[in-house]
Amino acid sequence: MPEEKKVSRIEDEIQQTTWRNELSKTGINLIYTGIWLKSIHSTFFKKFGLTHPQHNILRILRGQKQHPVNVNQIKERMVDKSSNVSRITEKLQRKKLIVCTPSALDKRAVDIVITQKGLELLARVDAEVHEINNLLAHLEPSELVVLNLLLDKVRNPK
Repeated sequence: MPEEKKVSRIEDEIQQTTWRNELSKTGINLIYTGIWLKSIHSTFFKKFGLTHPQHNILRILRGQKQHPVNVNQIKERMVDKSSNVSRITEKLQRKKLIVCTPSALDKRAVDIVITQKGLELLARVDAEVHEINNLLAHLEPSELVVLNLLLDKVRNPK
């Protein structure tokens, strides 16, 4: 008889046996799971000398196909809206992964594009990104669809 894998439940993870109600338990479970995923992502990106927000910015810039964007346009598309895009772009520029030049249209803004070095780093990340994508591979495709619908619904209460 095949051995059944024990599912690690939120109760086991934080050693709490009772909950005020299912709503409270679900909120804690979402936060705990989000932090768990973020931790795994951080460890993965550290291998490439990146943080998750830095990777996010590089992906946004790669998608621009060498068309420059400014800090505000990047911030609108960030996964973590609280990221300090100006500070992160400075770090990426020091690593020579992006180039920032004064905007010809708006003297207060800078145009940002990804460098070849940045594209090459993203290609290396892409070659190994299955490591973090596989965290959800045990879910059935139909479960992934439902999970995405539920997560969207969590963020859109009305």
